[in-house]
Amino acid sequence: MKMRPAVAPRVLGAALLALVCTVAAAGDDDPEEKATGPLEGGYEGQVYNGDGLDPVLTVFFRDGQGNWRGTYAVGEEAGFEAGALDDCAWEVEYLLRCQWSDKYGKGVARLLFSADYRSFRGFWGNAADETTLPWDGVRP
Repeated sequence: MKMRPAVAPRVLGAALLALVCTVAAAGDDDPEEKATGPLEGGYEGQVYNGDGLDPVLTVFFRDGQGNWRGTYAVGEEAGFEAGALDDCAWEVEYLLRCQWSDKYGKGVARLLFSADYRSFRGFWGNAADETTLPWDGVRP
């Protein structure tokens, strides 16, 4: 995510949702899925980007080894900027920690999910001890 002036928020298009969701993998019968709730899928929200909040679509899925991963797309002045969420692990119940990366850099995100996994409130930063910038999402 970048550290430049933010642009006015805009509505994420259905085409972007379809594009990002194509990387999602199925995992409905997985016992760990039942233990962690229905995390898989897309969340629309806002993320601190530049000097304000920009729209973001965050999508979570299981990779071929059953590990949680994700993608995100941030609405910017020139379109959308895509990024990845890797090395995701549960710190405690409902609190997912992931490594984020995009063309602007990499760092850590901590996302606290609601008990029904319909929303999350999180923070990101360039290092584990700097996760202070907001990132949230809710299922559409």
